[in-house]
Amino acid sequence: MNAIRRNTPAVQAEVAADYNGLPHARITDHNDEAHVFTTGLPELELWWLALGGHITREPAGRGVVLWTLLTDTDHGHGAPVRVLAPALDTDQIDPAIAHAVRPHAA
Repeated sequence: MNAIRRNTPAVQAEVAADYNGLPHARITDHNDEAHVFTTGLPELELWWLALGGHITREPAGRGVVLWTLLTDTDHGHGAPVRVLAPALDTDQIDPAIAHAVRPHAA
């Protein structure tokens, strides 16, 4: 008999990823939100195109930045999702979605 999984933010993010064909390396629950780990900016951009939200960029070490998409699983009505994409500090986000980038709030 299969165990029933709780409907956590990570489970909801997995469903959203499957439904929208979104790439990811790992999805976990953390502080009542889903954390989705991607391999870089192209994957984060696909999540933004599917779910919207806003994007921040912050230093993550010498020559490295962490881009973060803050969104949810259902266009403002779903579980909170934080999509994370490490990148070189010289990598740039697609200009077509640059308007979604916001200053990082501490």
